[in-house]
Amino acid sequence: MPTSKKRKISCLSGLELELALAQLRKLRSSLVVEELPESDPKPADTFMDEIDSMIGKLESRMNNPLALRRFNVVRKGTLYLQSGAKLREAIAASRDIGSDKLWSNDNMHKHLSFLVNSFTNKNSTSSRMVIDTFFFRTTAMVPPSHKVIVMLENNIPTVPPRVSQMDTISGSIDYTAIFAQSTVAENYIRITPTLSKSNGSEMVAFFAAAIIDNGPLEGHLPQVLLELIAWAKRLGKSHIRGALTTGHKWHFIVVDLDTDGDGAKYWVSELIEWLKAANPFRRGLCRELSVESPSDESEPALIAGILSTWSFEEFNGDQWFVMQPGGGGL
Repeated sequence: MPTSKKRKISCLSGLELELALAQLRKLRSSLVVEELPESDPKPADTFMDEIDSMIGKLESRMNNPLALRRFNVVRKGTLYLQSGAKLREAIAASRDIGSDKLWSNDNMHKHLSFLVNSFTNKNSTSSRMVIDTFFFRTTAMVPPSHKVIVMLENNIPTVPPRVSQMDTISGSIDYTAIFAQSTVAENYIRITPTLSKSNGSEMVAFFAAAIIDNGPLEGHLPQVLLELIAWAKRLGKSHIRGALTTGHKWHFIVVDLDTDGDGAKYWVSELIEWLKAANPFRRGLCRELSVESPSDESEPALIAGILSTWSFEEFNGDQWFVMQPGGGGL
């Protein structure tokens, strides 16, 4: 009788594990479970269980700090929300912008209230409806001479994160928002050009967001950071910003590439959760949600305001965040 052999996965690097996990999570979120009666003679489909098992095994092998350290990607600190009157003033100003447009702050509130009271938030499909709403709102918050174009499922060309290593990174960002003069932005609707250094110089801002619907947000940070770095290199930029989100929970990210092209520094915001269990918004009382609520971060205008004001410029704090060096965790 042949003896059984122990086997282990040893051929995948930390980065390759990240990429494999990202694709498996996307596959898992796209699957739909159909409940069958117990009397149905058909055998149960175990494919979803097998996917869950694979995800669990790969997650158990993850070592996120090493994946970033390998590419000289170093955390510099945390972005904390401004406190008191300064944040309230910024939220109030954000709320007033585009009040005469279709996607005014009031209409954003009404749409979010409808979604919260009509749909569950169980996977990336339902998350997209919430995230869509925030990006719709940003289209009404730019000057008349400019326009926001939102691109979905944008593939990232293969780019080496470090000039001193042969490794490359590629992937797909769920949301890409481009902010540019109207004549330039409209080209992205007509011909969908390949994003590169040539058109990167025409953009005022570029924002990438990744949808997370499985597990804690921090588990996905290394992959998203490397994808942001890849986009910055592709566009010839030294600074780029993005987010990790479930639609309800948000971590905003700032990335500064090293001048020698051999690494990057990043900042991550504290968790911003605009919808909480005790939030009056869940009861459909969207008119009661205001900056005077007990928690400023429970105001949806905060999310829309951040999305509409971030740019390619080096980040040194703004009306939304203060920078605190150091810190651990994410």
